[in-house]
Amino acid sequence: MSVEEALAMVDTVIKPERLNAVQELVLRQCWSGQTYQEIADGSGYDADYIRVVGSRLWHILSEVFGEKITKNNIRSVIRERLR
Repeated sequence: MSVEEALAMVDTVIKPERLNAVQELVLRQCWSGQTYQEIADGSGYDADYIRVVGSRLWHILSEVFGEKITKNNIRSVIRERLR
């Protein structure tokens, strides 16, 4: 499964809301295994800001999916949902 497929699924399940640019960045980079610090270093954002955005994103997705979502399990949860 590609990150594009994951983003499309997330956009579908959180409608009418949409991911903002930083949330999308966090999801894309966590999908590829980067840490918040690596995301911050590569994007110019502060690492603490990226952590806050990530935390809020996982909270939103946890509510939508009805299970705890983290940067470490997002891939497995979305893969399971797409089966």
